[in-house]
Amino acid sequence: MAETTSKTTTKKTVAKTATASAKPAEKGVVAAKKPAAAKVAVKKTAAPKAANKAMNVTAEQRYRMVAEAAYYRAEKNQFKSDSVRDWIEAESDIAAILGDKK
Repeated sequence: MAETTSKTTTKKTVAKTATASAKPAEKGVVAAKKPAAAKVAVKKTAAPKAANKAMNVTAEQRYRMVAEAAYYRAEKNQFKSDSVRDWIEAESDIAAILGDKK
C-alpha cells in the first residue's frame, strides 16, 4: 500500500510543478533567459574534392576555350594588341583554370 501512496504523491508533485512553470510571468519581473542551445560547428569545405583535380577536356574543347579567351582579351584591348600575345596569355589562363601543371 505504501507504493500506491508514493506514486500518487509523485504524480501530484509533477502536476503542480508543470502548472507552476506554465504560469505567465508577473509584471515587473524579468523572466530568466534560457541558455542558448549548443551550436554545432559545421566545417565548410572550399570546393568539392573533384574540383581540386585537373579537369579532363578534349583537345578540341581546349582549343575553343583558348580561342574564346584570346578573343575576349583582344576585345578588351580594342583589338590593338598583339594577337599572338593574347593567344599565349589565354593559353596560360585556361591552363590555370583546368589545373594543368605545365
